[in-house]
Amino acid sequence: MDKKIIAKEELLSMLTEISDQLEELEGILETSLSKARQNVRNEYTAKIIACEEKMTALENEAANTLKENEEHGNPGKLHRPTSMKLELGY
Repeated sequence: MDKKIIAKEELLSMLTEISDQLEELEGILETSLSKARQNVRNEYTAKIIACEEKMTALENEAANTLKENEEHGNPGKLHRPTSMKLELGY
């Protein structure tokens, strides 16, 4: 009978140790995942800022082109054909 009680106590002790290790691992994983999420957030923020800067540059370039065309007496024209012929083929 004593052997069974000792075995149960040893098993309970091992399970308690495993539980403690799992709780410690959970904390470590939480920290690690939190850092990983923050890194991903920072990367995406940097990419969005870069895209925003490129779009702003393109918008400024387009505005300058329009302004130059207006100054040269070509309002509203951006070096594109004024008309397009479409043919229906049967």
